[in-house]
Amino acid sequence: MISGEEIYKSALHTFANEAHAVAELANTVDKDNYIKAVQMIAECKGRIITTGCGTSGACAKKVSQVFNCVDRASQFLNPADAPHGDYGMIREGDIIIIISKGGKTTEMINLIPVAKLRGAKIITVTENPDSPIAKESDLNLILHTGPEACPYQCLSTTSVTAVFALFDAISIGCMLYNGIDKDYFKVVHPAGGVGAMLAAEAKA
Repeated sequence: MISGEEIYKSALHTFANEAHAVAELANTVDKDNYIKAVQMIAECKGRIITTGCGTSGACAKKVSQVFNCVDRASQFLNPADAPHGDYGMIREGDIIIIISKGGKTTEMINLIPVAKLRGAKIITVTENPDSPIAKESDLNLILHTGPEACPYQCLSTTSVTAVFALFDAISIGCMLYNGIDKDYFKVVHPAGGVGAMLAAEAKA
């Protein structure tokens, strides 16, 4: 058992580690590929299908939710269900976003030829530019997040924060690219704190 001070010290390490990784995205994410990703997603006539296994899958679900909020119709593809018929959700004109830190996940590797056969484009987010997934994708966003905050390097911590920050930036980029304003949010987000804020502004 560790002391309260040691617990708090580990928290400070986590905060610093993750903050540094997010700040470094400005220096490590390829500018041209980032812009291409925003344009591809913003101009997509199909759906944005996100996928990943484990923690990457949890990231993919959150990313899909944010895309729906900025008028990019999105759906999460469960990689376990995909080869049991759910590949059928993929259509020509869709974009598949694969999140895979190591880029070697079998389910993701098997997905790529099916997605191409179905006419979808593939964007990969990974830390391994030499991985099978990166080599077979249409566009790669390579992250260099450094060590995880986890002292044993077993929990995906810092890398997850970096993925969320990257896709927050992409979502806002799509929103600005497509000219989405507050009037749009009045329609799609009328509830909760956002809805209350917009309603109050409308009455002011």
